[in-house]
Amino acid sequence: MNEIELLGKLVSINSVFPNERELGEFLEGQLKELGFSTRRIGIAEGRFCVVGDRGSEGNPIMLYGHMDTVPKYGEWSSDPFTLREEGDRLYGLGAYDMKAGIAAILKACEVQGKRRVRVAFGVDEENNSAGGWALVHEGILDGVQCVIVPEINDSPEPPERADAIVLGRRGRAVYEINVPGQAMHGAQSAKGTSAISEAARLVVELENAEMPSHEKLPPGSQFIRKMHAETSSLSLPENAVIELDRHLVNPETTESVLAGIRELIDGLYAEGKFQEIDGRGITVEIKKRETPYMPPYVTPENDPNVEKLAEAVRKEVGEPKFTYGYTVCDENALSTTGVPIIDYGPVGANYHSADEWVSKQSYLDLIRVLRRFIESA
Repeated sequence: MNEIELLGKLVSINSVFPNERELGEFLEGQLKELGFSTRRIGIAEGRFCVVGDRGSEGNPIMLYGHMDTVPKYGEWSSDPFTLREEGDRLYGLGAYDMKAGIAAILKACEVQGKRRVRVAFGVDEENNSAGGWALVHEGILDGVQCVIVPEINDSPEPPERADAIVLGRRGRAVYEINVPGQAMHGAQSAKGTSAISEAARLVVELENAEMPSHEKLPPGSQFIRKMHAETSSLSLPENAVIELDRHLVNPETTESVLAGIRELIDGLYAEGKFQEIDGRGITVEIKKRETPYMPPYVTPENDPNVEKLAEAVRKEVGEPKFTYGYTVCDENALSTTGVPIIDYGPVGANYHSADEWVSKQSYLDLIRVLRRFIESA
């Protein structure tokens, strides 16, 4: 298959999480045809990452992509599972996020050589990155020289051509805040305290809180993703729950942000803006989930692998520029190993929405750059 046919094949395979199996089996077969030995890293029944190895010289360079897509959102102007070409745009569900990247990895690996290359295709990136964390826990990155990920570019100024290298991303965590109230018959509400009212006042304080900055990453940010309180009778609610979704920047950690939120709330009590109710105060915890939350990361611009990729971009596309992503991807999980993580992907738009597209020229440029990098790394 040529480059467009291959991308069309990938788009035609429905891999909306958690249904990545068919695509995983197809990619496994493609890697075997390219001379890779393959293995599966399972995360659940019918769900697995695919890892391929080839070559014998040097520490392996690793190419990574996630197989899953989000569901079809919005009203598409064509079948989302049929690649449609219109000028420079190739439309299809996952075409940009990130099946063009996966196809580019396969086409780049058609170049044969003795250089050790490891390819990994993960699952669940659009959910909780269970596949990315499984690769970390299984030691797939042990001894790896660097990881190149042809992921989407969600930096503050998305590029117009394939000349941008993403060298870091903010992290993310969710915090659960419990706000007490004082139950009272609704007809005598002035004698009690509504947890909803207290929570609303706290939301204002949180939204006005100063966010940290970073010299490279976009500044930290947060938003209220959920607020819940109710009562089953004609009474004031005595408890409200706020979920705070926070994007982190270095050197923040999930725990340091937790400590910071608690410190902010302690300050509000000290200023008299809130009072304990029946001996109960506002509490904050990290919201539990099956996989760890994502830490922020930054890869140095002077890392030798970054310089080699930049040179490949320079020769194939033009002078490269370094950018930094707004939100988390599997790369955040992979970065916990200490291996240099470098994002370099195609140009596109409308990911997670209708009529997603990827630039055909940038996709072809990506293939050439990855080939050059493999040959020179």
